[in-house]
Amino acid sequence: MKHFFMPIVLALISLPTFGQLFVGKVDIDKSDSIKVIEVMIAEKMSNKYVDVYIDFGQKSNFKAGSIDNNPDDQRITDSTTGKPVRFKSTADVLNFLEAHNWDHYDSVIIADRGERLFYYYLRKK
Repeated sequence: MKHFFMPIVLALISLPTFGQLFVGKVDIDKSDSIKVIEVMIAEKMSNKYVDVYIDFGQKSNFKAGSIDNNPDDQRITDSTTGKPVRFKSTADVLNFLEAHNWDHYDSVIIADRGERLFYYYLRKK
């Protein structure tokens, strides 16, 4: 009975978070006005995780040089804890976004002094 009950409980726990992709406090999957996103991934050679920032047209983005620019508003966050999701590689980020029905259509890579910046452009499927 325990072997039957446990998978059902785990499946039910994961249901509320499926299909939700939060950037800051905005669920970009549910917003009809967000069609395209720009993803900047910074890979530092000395870091074991990559830094991921998403621009969907919000006030706070990685190009805005204003004093009230908040990088937490640009990060993918866990819908239950509100904490930023950590990714180990660029492929990890792209697989995560593909699983959330975002389709990659263009990219740019810039290398500068031990850091690589990847810009990926994705649209909703």
